[in-house]
Amino acid sequence: MNTSHQSPSTKPLVLPIVSPFLLSEMRREVEDVVELMQNIQSRLTVKEAAQTSVLSKSWLHAWSTFPNLRFDVGRGKSMKLVDVERTLVRYHRDNTPIKKFDLKIDIENQESASQAEKWIGHVATKTCLKEISLSLLLWGASFRLPDEILASENLNKIRVSAPRIHPNSVWMTMTNPVIKCVSSLRELHLEGVSISEEALHHILLSCRLLEKIELLHSCEGFKTIKIKNLPRLYELNISFVSLYENSTALEISDVPKLGVFSYYRLDVFQSHFPLVIEPLNSHSISMRKVRRLMLGDVITDNTCLDMIKSGFPFLVSLTLGLTYWKLGTFHFTSSSIKRLVLHSCPHTLIDLQVHAPKLLIFDLSGETLPSLSFPVSSLKQLRVSLGIERLVDASFFLNMREALSLSHKCDLDIQFNSPLDVNIDIDDLRTRLMFPPATNVQELRFQTTEDECMWEQSPFFDAFFEICHPKCVYAKPDDHFNHNNHFCRLMLREVLEKKTTTTGIVYWPHYLKHVQIKQPLDQKWETLTNSHRSFLDGSTPDVYLYFNLNWC
Repeated sequence: MNTSHQSPSTKPLVLPIVSPFLLSEMRREVEDVVELMQNIQSRLTVKEAAQTSVLSKSWLHAWSTFPNLRFDVGRGKSMKLVDVERTLVRYHRDNTPIKKFDLKIDIENQESASQAEKWIGHVATKTCLKEISLSLLLWGASFRLPDEILASENLNKIRVSAPRIHPNSVWMTMTNPVIKCVSSLRELHLEGVSISEEALHHILLSCRLLEKIELLHSCEGFKTIKIKNLPRLYELNISFVSLYENSTALEISDVPKLGVFSYYRLDVFQSHFPLVIEPLNSHSISMRKVRRLMLGDVITDNTCLDMIKSGFPFLVSLTLGLTYWKLGTFHFTSSSIKRLVLHSCPHTLIDLQVHAPKLLIFDLSGETLPSLSFPVSSLKQLRVSLGIERLVDASFFLNMREALSLSHKCDLDIQFNSPLDVNIDIDDLRTRLMFPPATNVQELRFQTTEDECMWEQSPFFDAFFEICHPKCVYAKPDDHFNHNNHFCRLMLREVLEKKTTTTGIVYWPHYLKHVQIKQPLDQKWETLTNSHRSFLDGSTPDVYLYFNLNWC
């Protein structure tokens, strides 16, 4: 008997030799799977991401070590302060990395504020932290951001937002600042944060590689806002309320890549300080690459326009707030502009001329519609938003009809901010019109304020439909009397019930082929029938409806 022969079952088990390199690769593959799961979870809502934990143990592990933390805590929310506390304690205990920290919180007392301050201070010191976003809504409490808010050496984005329900509730004093993100910070967003002038300038002097800065209602009381020596800065947005009679100076220099710049200043004392930007006065080229410029409530006259023309020669988009515009005319010339927005136009502005051969979009809002002239441009989009407080007569509609002929497509938003004052003779208007009704109005938005019943006898829509046949109407209820939706009642009377207006003559309904209707959240249009009567007759409050009008 050959005892040297062994059956397969008795052969010794020989394990393959696995190199340390292969083991490392295997571990990396497992880590990659977890990272993939976490990447998927990061694209879901918090609730959906949490539900993935029931799929398997692997998903549970991925969820429990998820590096992007998002919390939404406060009144009416399912998440509570204790939930945040437990999560952060576990992450600290297990030394789990936190790369993104997003906290939205309603703070109702000082105890909760102190607790949140500790959380933020602890998270901010983590070296792996890359983004921190705080949205703080305070009710009767104050909040002080910890000095360590910029202590992570890998931090590239910080956003702190505090709605101005109670001004000066969120402070960023940085008495003993710890700034370690000097080579990593790319975006700084402060909104409603009371930061000292010294603290802000210290941050900007330290973090030279910033690419985007937003300072919204965070510079009140500053003598000077200094934006200097930031070679990578591309976007700068500044807005604040001037609470003092002395103006805040704005110094900008050595920002060679700046492409987007917005500056809004509201003067409580209405001192009408003109725009003063130091580098423009000294003919610096540091801002000449700006392509999108937004200036609010700082433009007063032609001197300001000349400054824009000479200081920003490559503009593609320009937005101007004209609250304090002093002149009755506005004449602007640009060889590069493609989009021009003028808002808060006063009623004293009666003549507006724009020489811009590349202009494609013009957006105007204000108290009335001035005479418009675009001699050398070919507009594709005209948007007009009017908050009317004065008498509307035939000249208003004649002027509007001329404006509608300037562009391929038009959108209109009209709001009457006082009880109706309309004086129109429809027959006279028809004889004076030089053009048929415009068919390029894509959408009309309409709303009244504090008008209880006058629109039921108004010839406004009779006159309006003489100058244009809009494709879509978004009808809003009266701002104060929420049962009154005047356009809805018009559709009920003129289309469903086919009654004549109080003028005794029917014009525009003859040109309507059919009408469709839908509510804002609905996906499909429905043909207007008597089944919609409850939406139209005022028996249902707060009705917002879209009407699709098909004209002959």
